[in-house]
Amino acid sequence: MPDHYTYPGSDVLVNKLGITDYEHWKFVETEVIGQRMGELREHPIPGSYDLPHLLAIHRHLTRDLYDWAGEIRDTDTHPGGTGIIHCRPQFIVGEVERVFGQLAARDHLRGLDADAFSDGLAWVWGETTSIHATRDVNTRSQHVFFNQLARNAGWVIDWSQIPGDVFAHARTLAIVQDHSGLDALLRPNLVTVQDAEQHDRLMGLLDEHAQGFTTRQSTRDPALLDHELDAAREHRRTLPPPDAFGHDDSPGSGRSGPSLGR
Repeated sequence: MPDHYTYPGSDVLVNKLGITDYEHWKFVETEVIGQRMGELREHPIPGSYDLPHLLAIHRHLTRDLYDWAGEIRDTDTHPGGTGIIHCRPQFIVGEVERVFGQLAARDHLRGLDADAFSDGLAWVWGETTSIHATRDVNTRSQHVFFNQLARNAGWVIDWSQIPGDVFAHARTLAIVQDHSGLDALLRPNLVTVQDAEQHDRLMGLLDEHAQGFTTRQSTRDPALLDHELDAAREHRRTLPPPDAFGHDDSPGSGRSGPSLGR
């Protein structure tokens, strides 16, 4: 969406490298930010899971490309092609304080079983998507932010099992409907950090989200995305609650979560 962040008459964001060709710009941006995401998987930025923390991650990812790295946007934005408006710029700080305040009140989702963690993460991810704090690179900043939060709470997400375009569709629906689609995609693919480490798969699982989300896939028919999301919701409903196994699979309970043996 052209605005003062873009070159005149173009969708290309004004960048430090002076690239004006759209395809070249997207390629370079994907490569540069993908490398920065890799750095943060190995060396996460410490923080309190609040707005400064999220903006610090955004700054690290985009500092090579944009002068506005880590800054709150001052124009309206919307998910591409939907016509849905994200939070207006003047309300961003207040909305972030509301959402992350509730997240802090829940101790950043620590000590929860898989059901409660998935629901809580889906809710806060959907709300953060609606806010869309920066002009661009929100999706990748949020993925770093929430994967770090999940790991700190004792969970990792097996992104190899979650189609990137379906997850993006679920995030958009979380703006206008609810976060049930996000929960349906996240819950079956939660693995405890303890289990991942025991199987030497921790970093592999953390790497998967970069492979699925740093490169934009071609847009598919929304009806097909709805169908896949409905199937995920139905699968989610068939999952037994954590205590159906006779134990609590929450991080720190000494018991493993979902099996890694797919």
